[in-house]
Amino acid sequence: MKPRKIPLLALLLLLCAAVYGQEKNAQKRFDQAVKAAEALKDCRVRFRIYTSSGKNHEQHLFSAEEAKYLHHPLFYYQRRDQVESNYKEQGGVGFQEIYRSDTDLVELLLPGAFRALGLIRIFPEDPKGYGMNGGSLKSMAPWDAMEGFAEMAGIGKVEIKDGALNHKKCLLFEITQNQGTYYYSGINHAHLYLDPETLYLLRYEQYYPNTDRPMTWMEYDSFQPNTGLTRDQISFQGFKSPFSLITTPSAKEVDPLLQPILRTRLPDPAPDPQTILAGLSQAVDAVNSYRADLTVRFRYLRLRLYRQDRFAYNRKPYWFTLATTAQKADYILLNHSAGAVLWIDPKDNNIHIIGGGVQRILGEQVFSVDDYKFYSPLGDNPYQTDFAGIQNMIKTDFNNQKAEGWTVDYQGKKMWELKLVRTGETPKRHPGKINLVIDPETNLPAVVELSGYDDPFGRMAMEINNLKINQGLKPGQIKF
Repeated sequence: MKPRKIPLLALLLLLCAAVYGQEKNAQKRFDQAVKAAEALKDCRVRFRIYTSSGKNHEQHLFSAEEAKYLHHPLFYYQRRDQVESNYKEQGGVGFQEIYRSDTDLVELLLPGAFRALGLIRIFPEDPKGYGMNGGSLKSMAPWDAMEGFAEMAGIGKVEIKDGALNHKKCLLFEITQNQGTYYYSGINHAHLYLDPETLYLLRYEQYYPNTDRPMTWMEYDSFQPNTGLTRDQISFQGFKSPFSLITTPSAKEVDPLLQPILRTRLPDPAPDPQTILAGLSQAVDAVNSYRADLTVRFRYLRLRLYRQDRFAYNRKPYWFTLATTAQKADYILLNHSAGAVLWIDPKDNNIHIIGGGVQRILGEQVFSVDDYKFYSPLGDNPYQTDFAGIQNMIKTDFNNQKAEGWTVDYQGKKMWELKLVRTGETPKRHPGKINLVIDPETNLPAVVELSGYDDPFGRMAMEINNLKINQGLKPGQIKF
C-alpha cells in the first residue's frame, strides 16, 4: 500500500499550527516565570554585571556587587565590591546605594575621599540615576527585571530553548522586539537563562540590533529567595557623615522662575508647515558656527531647573562651549552653579568642566565625550538642543509628525510658530511634542519648547537671544 500524500496546503497548515503551538507554549512558560519573580517576598544576592556603550570612545563597566531586595514595601540596597571601568567613574569599590519606596528617593554613599560629601539624595527620575544600559537601582530587583522583559515581550515575540549555564541545564528564553517599536537604550533582543524548576532568573544578556555580542549582561553568583528580610536588616555599611557638602534649592524656590515663554497668536497667515521646515533645514545646513545667550526653564516630575548660559557651537570640527551665568536646580548637576564652564575640545574630543562654586576646587575635569551622564532624553542639557540637534530630532523622533503653523508676536516681532506632534510611540522620558518659534529673517529658532512627556506637566522651554552666526570663536573661550 502506497503512503498517502498530504496536500501541500494541509502541510503548510500543520506547520503553522506547530509554530503557533510552540510560540504559545513559550509565552505561557515565560508568563509563569514573570509570576514566579513577582511572588518573591525578598532576596539576598551576589551578582556580576557588565555594560558597554559609546560611538566614539567605547565605554565599559564591570562590577561585582552584593544586594538585598525587599519587595513589599520596596526597600533596596546594593554595594560594589569590585569595579573595572575605562572611564571616569566615581562609583568605585565601596559605592553604596539605597532606595526606599516610601520616599521614592535613592540615597548614595560614594567611596574614598568622596565619602566626606556625606549622604547624597537623588530622585530616581534624575537622568544621572540611570546607568549606560538605562537601568537604575529602582529597577534592579529580579521582579523589576522580569517586568521589564515582559514589557519587551509584549511588543515582540518569545522563544524557548533548552540551554546550559555553567554546565547545568536551564531554560533559555529569547525575546525579540518587533521592528518599528522604540528600542530602549538601543536594545531589541534579550537572552534569559532561568532555573528550570523554580523559574528564577540566573542570567540575562541584552543586545543591540544585528549584533552577537551582548552590550549588557548580568549573572547571579548567589541567589537566596524569601529569607525573611526586614527593613532593619538593610542599612549602609561603615561610616556615614551626618553632613553633606552638596545642597540644592527646593522646588518651591525654583518654581517661580519657571514662567512660560510669552507670545501672542496673530491672525496673519503663516507659510505651510512643510515650507517652514524646508526653510529651517536649509538655514541650519548653512550654519557652521554660532553664539547665543540661552535661557532654559525645565520641569519633569520632581525635577526643576532654571539656567542662563552663553553658548557657542561649531560644526566642523565639532565643539561647543557652555558658560553658565545663572542657575538654580533642585537636583544635582555636574556643573551645578553659576560660574561653571563646560566644553568639548576637538583636540582630544573630550568633555572638559571647570565647575562653579565649591566644585571649582576640583580644578579642570575631563570626561569622555560618550559619557552617558552628560546626555539626557529629557532635554535639560541645552547643548543637546543646538540647531543641528533640533534638526536631527525632527528628522528622527518627529519624522512622521502632525504639523501645524501660525504667526505670533514674540518680543515685539512677527514670527512663525511651528508645532510638531509624534504620530507614533512616545517613549518614556522623551518629548512627544516640539514647538518652535522661527525668526522669518534667519529661518532659525528663537524659542524651542519640548513637551508631551509621560509627565503631562513636563516641559523644557529655551529662549535663544543675541544670536550671531558664523563667528570666529575658540573652544573653551568664555568671553564672547
